[in-house]
Formats: sequence, structure tokens, C-alpha cells
Amino acid sequence: MGIQRATELIKLAIKDGAFPGAVFAVSMNGAIETRAVGHVTYCPESAPMTPDLFFDLASVSKVVSTTTCAMHLAEVGKFELDQPVTKYVPEFGQAGKEKITVRNLLVHDSGLIAFRPYHLSHTEPATVRAAIWSEPLTYPTGSKMVYSDLNMIALQEIIERTSETALDRLFAQLMSRVRVEDLHYRQGALEREDLSRYVPTERAEDWRRKLREQRGTFRRASYGPANETGEFIQGEVHDPTATVLGGVAGHAGLFGSIGGLGRFIVALLAGEIVSTQTVKTWTARQSNLSSRALGWDTKSSEGSSAGTLMGPRSFGHTGYTGTSVWIDPDTGNWAVLLTNRVHPTAQNTKIIPFRSKFHDALWAND
Repeated sequence: MGIQRATELIKLAIKDGAFPGAVFAVSMNGAIETRAVGHVTYCPESAPMTPDLFFDLASVSKVVSTTTCAMHLAEVGKFELDQPVTKYVPEFGQAGKEKITVRNLLVHDSGLIAFRPYHLSHTEPATVRAAIWSEPLTYPTGSKMVYSDLNMIALQEIIERTSETALDRLFAQLMSRVRVEDLHYRQGALEREDLSRYVPTERAEDWRRKLREQRGTFRRASYGPANETGEFIQGEVHDPTATVLGGVAGHAGLFGSIGGLGRFIVALLAGEIVSTQTVKTWTARQSNLSSRALGWDTKSSEGSSAGTLMGPRSFGHTGYTGTSVWIDPDTGNWAVLLTNRVHPTAQNTKIIPFRSKFHDALWAND
């Protein structure tokens, strides 16, 4: 059985040090099954992985939250995909970026740089956004695909200005309508908050500790006591730029459980969040330059994290922390894999080849 094969594969990956534990859910022929394997850290005395735990979804936030909000707003006429970004965010039109459209942001061919370590030079959300508005093009718009967090941060600004609602609030409203729970952002931690449902990620960095002190947030949001090896981030977004942006960002910041993501996918495929035609349009590959759809990625012919056995119209996304979502619209089958592979260090990249093996184990017929 595919689920058993995938479970055994996860156990081997844990022994190999790919991640300390995992929770996954799979929908086959309309039946959803969930499994939890391993522990939240490599310490055998740490808490076991369970389906109710919250994971930092990292870039899966781009599609589950930001793209979903964008789909909704485009559907109700708040903005148009082929209009320039400057129509909605005039400040964006600096340094040759006047012709970038909303569509360019979503397919990652805008011309913006792949990454910039804003956390090393900025401590305020406003200055990060100003820095993005002034970024020059690094290649001609529309000439190639360069996956960039900056695109989705710009999209967040469009979403918030056209809806007059903060991204996290708009997403919460959409999820409330379809009774999807356990998907949320975190902007701070209460002094005596129980963080045991949040899976720890990487060791807290010096810049993060300084920012916590400056803002008075997340000072107790770390896994384990302070010691010579430091504390691990828990219940606070791992992504550095999202951290400086206050925890709510277009490219990262969403936390979720396996059940929350499963209910989201069911609602999305059923046309309960946006129409099924909108889902079909936004999850279709947009050009021959890359496998990108609008916000979402699609299954590439070679090297896809979806593996080799999902259908040709499959769409999904991965997250830096060790998360992924893949959906086959033709069969209705889908799989969600949640790990904290960045614990204790993001230098561990063994999950990259693992993802495709995991999905092929699920869907193999033998």
C-alpha cells in the first residue's frame, strides 16, 4: 500500500537525518488518511509528531494564503492581472520597474532579484518595502523566470491596498467562510503562551534576538532553555525577511496543521473559496519559460518534487522549512508533507531528493 511505503520511507529518512519527524496526509479516491512519524527534535525524549501540531509553512504561504487572497480579489474585480503594479502601488515604479504587471509577479518573471538579506540592514517593515520599491531590475521583465520572494511581498501590498484589509485578516475571513481552521499568522507571543503545539525550527540568530528585544515580541518563543548552544525558534516565523516584516508577509509567515491544510485543499477543489474555473485558470502553466502557474508551481517533466507519477496538470508548492503541497486536479488526489527539516540547521538539504521519492511511493501501483 502506498501509504505504508511512504511511512517506511519517512522512517528511513529520519534515520538518515533528513528531518527529525514528519506528518503527512494523502487523499486517494476521496478518502483522506493522515500519519505522523518521528519526534519534533532528534532527541528521542522529545514530543512525538502528532497531527495537531503547527508547522511553519514557509513558502507554502505563497499559495495557500497570498495567492488565494489574490484569486479572490481578481475574481471580484479588485485588480487585473495584466495591469501594471504601479496602478496599485505607485511607489513600485522606480528603477525600471514601471512595466511589471501583477501577472509578472505571480509567474516570477518580473526582473526582480531572487533574494536580498534585508534582515541584516533593516529592522522596520516600512524600510524593507521602500527598499523593494527602489530595487532595480536584474534581467528584462518577462525574459526568464527567477523565483523571488520580492514578487510576493509586492503582491501583498497590492492585496492590502485594493482590499483595504491586512493580508492575515483577509485570509482569516476567507477561511472562516468555508470553516477552515488551524491556518494562521503569528505577530507575537504572549508571555505565558503555551507553544507546545508549534514545531521548533532553527537556532535563534543574534539579529533575531536583538529584534525581539527591540520590539518586545517573541522573547519567550524559543524551544528549550537558553544555554551555550542557544535556543530554537518556536511559534515565530523562520524566514528572516518575514520576521522583519512582523510575521505577516506575502512570501512566508503562515503556520498550519495537517488537518487545516487538508480542509483548505478540499474547499479549494470544491470551488468553495473561489470558483473552480478560477482555480483551473490560476493553476495552469503560463508559458514555456518555466513550470510556473499563477502563484502556484506545476509539475515539471524532470526533477519535480511531485515525483513522476502525479498527473501532468498537477500543481503545488514547497516550503523552505520542509513543507510541501501537491494536488492532481484530474484525479482529485493530493498529498501534504510537513517536516521541520531546518531543525537544527537549514544547511541540511536531504529533503530535496526525498520529496519526489515520497510522492512516488504514495502513488505507485505495485
